[in-house]
Amino acid sequence: MPPFPRTSLIKKISASKITLLLIVSNIAVYLAAGFLDTRAFESLSHDSFLIDWGGNVPALTLSGEYWRLFTSMFLHVGFLHLAVNMLALWSLGMILEARMRPLVFLGVYMLAGLCGSLVTALWHRDELFLSCGASGAILGIFGAAILYGLHDRREGRPHIPPANLLFSLVLTFGAGFALDIDNAAHLGGLLAGALLAGIALWTERMRPMAAVAVLICTALIVGAALAGVTFHYHDRSMQEQIAAARFERTLASMGLLQPARALSGALSLDECAARALSEAAQSARAIPDLRRCAKLDNGYQRLLAEFMPQRYQRCLVQTAQLQQLYPDAATRKALAGIEQYCDMQTRIYAAIFQDQAVGLNVEKAQHARLLTRFLVDGGKNFRTDSAPLQAQAHALQALLRRPGELAFEIVRRSGCPYWSCAR
Repeated sequence: MPPFPRTSLIKKISASKITLLLIVSNIAVYLAAGFLDTRAFESLSHDSFLIDWGGNVPALTLSGEYWRLFTSMFLHVGFLHLAVNMLALWSLGMILEARMRPLVFLGVYMLAGLCGSLVTALWHRDELFLSCGASGAILGIFGAAILYGLHDRREGRPHIPPANLLFSLVLTFGAGFALDIDNAAHLGGLLAGALLAGIALWTERMRPMAAVAVLICTALIVGAALAGVTFHYHDRSMQEQIAAARFERTLASMGLLQPARALSGALSLDECAARALSEAAQSARAIPDLRRCAKLDNGYQRLLAEFMPQRYQRCLVQTAQLQQLYPDAATRKALAGIEQYCDMQTRIYAAIFQDQAVGLNVEKAQHARLLTRFLVDGGKNFRTDSAPLQAQAHALQALLRRPGELAFEIVRRSGCPYWSCAR
């Protein structure tokens, strides 16, 4: 068995540029995310951190957030997870990249990682599951290394001993079963890496231009196949449920559902704004005195000034999205009414805290408030003889009941600002 010839460390490093780039990229993402988001180091909110930064949650991935297939490859649960993966990538990449050619090595890594992420999403699509890490891509490199090792041994060339790689694989999958690690990503990456390596070895017999053409076509075909499978399994029902669950959460934080779920201080501030609007309507003033609400003895006002406008902006985005997902007339009309309310609240907060001159029609503002409260009330405390309004209220209630347990749990685990999270 011919050993690999001894080479200096500098030559090894110069021949492993892609490996080093991938290692640096993974470490940079880990450090940057930890610097920008303290939840990276908090055990109680670590899941929400990983979900917000692009972890592969199958229900989210297959309901339209396809970018998670890629971003999850560069996220790691902790330092030990990162260190183990980067050590494996370094030990294999230093040898295999020079043998495969850098761009072929990069292509196998990326495509195998995406395949591993997709297999995970399909395997766990009906459950709450969170996957992240470079291991799917690294197992793709393992698969390629096994194939190259077998080929080079048959040709009498220096090679990586396949038996050593197979033993490492047995340990990897064994640890996966014992520790509940994502073996679906490992298996998907391994098989994809071996298949791509087989094509790469076949092209070594071709002329350079023909080999380049075959490799490019292979990358395009695999990419198209990944996209085709992903779109085929697009879960429209889950997309609707998650969008509705997020909307329900936004309405709750605004104080429009159970008062206990409203952000601290939001209800008293809203009551002050309602009084100012009512007084302006009774005295026929065009501009309500909203600045007085900023003088309330409320220790949460600084936080409300920062975060409540974000809730109302989020409401505007979500109502627009929901109108696309729920196209029936009554639902769209109800969402349009809440959209008007959120737009009005955004202007009210600007008038309270930023002392801005805002175009605010008092009569329309009061109408938007009453309509929204009627819609979210569902007829419990408000009554009307208007059949269209009743239909809108029933449609909105049906939308808010649409999410299942999985959708609500995913949204519950998703991130929120530190000060407002229940801990």
